[in-house]
Amino acid sequence: MQRKAIPKQIRQRVYEKYRGRCAYCGSAIEYKDMQVDHLVPLYNGGADDVENMMPACRSCNHYKRASSLGEWRKQLEATTKTLARDCYTYRNAVRFGQVTETPHKVVFYFEQEAANV
Repeated sequence: MQRKAIPKQIRQRVYEKYRGRCAYCGSAIEYKDMQVDHLVPLYNGGADDVENMMPACRSCNHYKRASSLGEWRKQLEATTKTLARDCYTYRNAVRFGQVTETPHKVVFYFEQEAANV
């Protein structure tokens, strides 16, 4: 199914939601580089309206894909365990003090913003 293009005025509103920052990681993004993500994926019944649209950097949009926010949060929180299980280079980096693991609950940028209001 071909998605319809998002009109420029809607893209601008999405971009301004978090003042030019990715709603997930908080990185500054240029308007031209912003990708519009659906917080609740269309695939999972999310609405195709501006309230469900989030400004995202390419990396966050790529890794979140059609995951729910909860699914993606679990995946991110498990990253160090996944790397330790699957990547010898990572295990060596931890063992030799090149990487320090700091497991914590993931709080997305838009959630931090809402908490500060």
